[in-house]
Amino acid sequence: MKLTYDGKSFLLGGDRIWITGGEIHYFRFPRSEWREVLFRAKRAGLNTICTYVPWNFHEFTEGQADFAGDKDLAAYMDLIGELGMYAMLRPGPYICSEWDGGGIPAWLCASGLRRFREDDPIYMAAVESWFDRLIPIISERQITRGGPVITIQNENEYPGGWDASMRRYLEKINAIYAKHGIDIPVLACNVHGNTETTVKINDSTDARDQFIDESMILTYNHHVEVEPVYDLKRKQPNAPLITTEFWCGAPIYWGNQITDWPNRLDLTRAVYEYTSSGTQVCYYMFEGGTNFGFWGGNNIVTSYASGYPVGEAGKLTDKYYAVRPVNLFIEGFSSFFMDSEELEDRAGIQYGADVRLVVREGERGAIAFLSTHGAKRELPITTREGKQLTVHLGEVAATVLPIGLQLFDDVTVDYSNLCLLTQDEAKRILVLYGPAGTVGVVSVNGVEQKIPVLRRKVQYSGVIDGVSVIVVDEELARRCWIVDEQIVFGPDYIAETLVDGGLDLRVSEGTPDVTYLDADGLPVTRSFKHEPREFKLPELGEWKMTPCPEVVTGAGDGWSALEQPCSHEQLGVVQGYLWYSAELECEEDGVETMLLSHTPTRVAVFVNGQFCGIHAEGRSVRMRDEYGHPADWAFEELTVRVKKGTNRFVFLSDDLGHNYDVPISVGIQGPVVVGSRRVEVEQFIEVAPQPVSDDAFNFLYNRFYREQEPLPGVEFELALEPEQVVFIMIHGVKAWVTVNGEEVLPMSYPDSPWTMFSQIKRWITWQLPEPQAAGQACKVRIQYAEPIPTAVQENIAVYVAPRSGQLTNWQWKQWTGEVENASAAAASHAVDGGGQEAEGLVVLLPVGTRLARKGRLLRPAYLQTQFKMPEGDRPVYLKIGELQKGQIYMNGHNIGRFWAYGGTQDAYYLPRSWMKNDNELVIFEELGLNPQQTSLAYGESGSWTSVQLSFEKVR
Repeated sequence: MKLTYDGKSFLLGGDRIWITGGEIHYFRFPRSEWREVLFRAKRAGLNTICTYVPWNFHEFTEGQADFAGDKDLAAYMDLIGELGMYAMLRPGPYICSEWDGGGIPAWLCASGLRRFREDDPIYMAAVESWFDRLIPIISERQITRGGPVITIQNENEYPGGWDASMRRYLEKINAIYAKHGIDIPVLACNVHGNTETTVKINDSTDARDQFIDESMILTYNHHVEVEPVYDLKRKQPNAPLITTEFWCGAPIYWGNQITDWPNRLDLTRAVYEYTSSGTQVCYYMFEGGTNFGFWGGNNIVTSYASGYPVGEAGKLTDKYYAVRPVNLFIEGFSSFFMDSEELEDRAGIQYGADVRLVVREGERGAIAFLSTHGAKRELPITTREGKQLTVHLGEVAATVLPIGLQLFDDVTVDYSNLCLLTQDEAKRILVLYGPAGTVGVVSVNGVEQKIPVLRRKVQYSGVIDGVSVIVVDEELARRCWIVDEQIVFGPDYIAETLVDGGLDLRVSEGTPDVTYLDADGLPVTRSFKHEPREFKLPELGEWKMTPCPEVVTGAGDGWSALEQPCSHEQLGVVQGYLWYSAELECEEDGVETMLLSHTPTRVAVFVNGQFCGIHAEGRSVRMRDEYGHPADWAFEELTVRVKKGTNRFVFLSDDLGHNYDVPISVGIQGPVVVGSRRVEVEQFIEVAPQPVSDDAFNFLYNRFYREQEPLPGVEFELALEPEQVVFIMIHGVKAWVTVNGEEVLPMSYPDSPWTMFSQIKRWITWQLPEPQAAGQACKVRIQYAEPIPTAVQENIAVYVAPRSGQLTNWQWKQWTGEVENASAAAASHAVDGGGQEAEGLVVLLPVGTRLARKGRLLRPAYLQTQFKMPEGDRPVYLKIGELQKGQIYMNGHNIGRFWAYGGTQDAYYLPRSWMKNDNELVIFEELGLNPQQTSLAYGESGSWTSVQLSFEKVR
């Protein structure tokens, strides 16, 4: 069957399809939870599931694609189809999704490629190899071949349309799709709001920079700002409007607090408004899940459930219930408006100021969408025929009214001031709703009735000219469930249908009475009692602590020599921590400053077995490779205590996730020096535009600097001593450095001439040539491709250090997440929550926004304990108590990162499907803190009673 589209919707075999989608990622749930997760979406009125496909999740090791177990994408798509839903696939190769590296494998960082997400030969070879294994799995499940997949997406939120290499890249992705038989519509998710009424495409409002290909459907990404879709329609009139990412929550970064943005009422109003504009909506996310393991993107918290309709472990939030009425309306009435037109005269309806009114008319009448962003909740309107109505908007401040709507063959709803909820043609039922305490008005075939809206009551008005009119309040509208042609009001949730045709309901304290409509459309009410069950959580067993031997001088096996420090990826480590060690000879005891010259990641530093601090701990919570303000660079240097003779430095290089713009190499990638100090530049001299070399142009090339034209710059002088090393760090400025007329290459090359997110500011470091004579003047020129003349001055830091302070004898060792050898196991000892900690060096340890004094020997360690299978079926969490930072494992499964930073997340989801009768919990604690107040806890969801509803006919 062929799938096509026009300016209104998709058409399958000529029949229109209207998408109400929700983004749910299989890779953020154990496979055993997939069905339950998808079912929650289906019960909310969704008919489509959208999902990314993370390349690095499946091809963790280059050349080895894994589609087994929790990675069985084919099984996930098949399950979507089994549940009678459509699937929208978004295979990237870049996906963003606040996922590690945006889905691009980190092993590509060590491949020598110059440009991610472009027609780079190394990158494209890897993409084609991956897609040759992935796309056939999707292709054979297209709806045109009997499967559930109705669309596929090219790339994701692509901001680069202005360069030939970028355009070729997108074209080559489409060519790969065609090679593997993709014949469903291809989406280009690259449109965002620019102003309140306009859009930008490929992150640009300049038509020359926009990649608009008629073979792809441009789709919109935004939250509650609806009006720009009309601008998109003008640019692409022959394709349906789709909000591929209707943002109903915000990603949360370590150090920030979880928010409810956008709130449930604004969110729901926006869905009504999107629908009025002819736009199909896909909630991003509908249910977020968990960033297990190291899969969360750079500085993204482990829980990915922030502010979404379904919280972690299946918690149905207020947003879930708030959006259900509009979803049910779309499900019940899309056949009326899919082929409709927006009326310019709004059907002659008179209405007041501060009201948004859109009227859509189709073959079977008209539907009026009213909403307001103001405080009004009672809106007087007058129809073309002169009928005056008072419309009560209720909490959501939006409603949908019938205007001469031919509901069934011989039934026309002339008008009503109540909102359309659903209808059942077989039983000839119309369900409307409004705020409790108001009076509804409905006219059917010229017969008008006034029906009071009562709180938590299903009002049956009788049969009006052959149709049963049912009226409920807002609460029951949110608790209206349509299951197997049954309409039920009241329960918290309805699980799968029972074998005998009855329904498995969920009720809790305060749940309204349950009412269903029988075969004749009559309400039948049943009362069910919530019977709370009390389960006692098992206590965690005795804790055992095993300190990491790597910190102790000369201890531990498995170290390998390094000529110079280099990134995790160059050492073949694409996920997880990594150990480095180095040495320094000192002539006397003392306290010195230390600089990690090029280390774009968080690193814990130990000197001679003592904890000295954490590099980059003060950097911005948004991205670990930047500071919020250049003044914060004062924290880039650490204070270390050294002794006379040989000093051993051990570095625990963290993995907070690769940037989800594109993966940036992590780890120590430049010299580490002791005795560093920051040098203030005394005077900057502005330099007129000067020619740039080919290397400089290639480095600085970006959307706003496309031609090799002369660039302005600044100059300054440094008076340096022999045997002195000098580093220049520039934050967020595209710059090029020359010293005494000679070009100095940066320590790392930029990932792309554009960035996905404008707020991401890269750090770039240059090591200057050493002076040949004492007091030699070093003239530094920095050219910049920035519109702000003072950009360099405001974002530069210069450090100097003695060459003798440079660490040598580098080694590295892979971190495995396991207690590795017998000697380490022999060092294990029992600890408990009230145990006294060993005395040691007093340091100031950052804990969120406060400082905690820890008078103990801080040293990474593994904590081990056991617990029995918790009773019941409620979700189980681990509360970390006084632990600070590390990784949690349960029965060998990597639960994810934990961090007390800022109090962002203190409880971590432990899937029951990964549990056994006897469970082992292993925690890697970066500083070896005792597990004080660490315990199991039940989650909020699932504390309801399961009851069965059987149906009977009542007359």
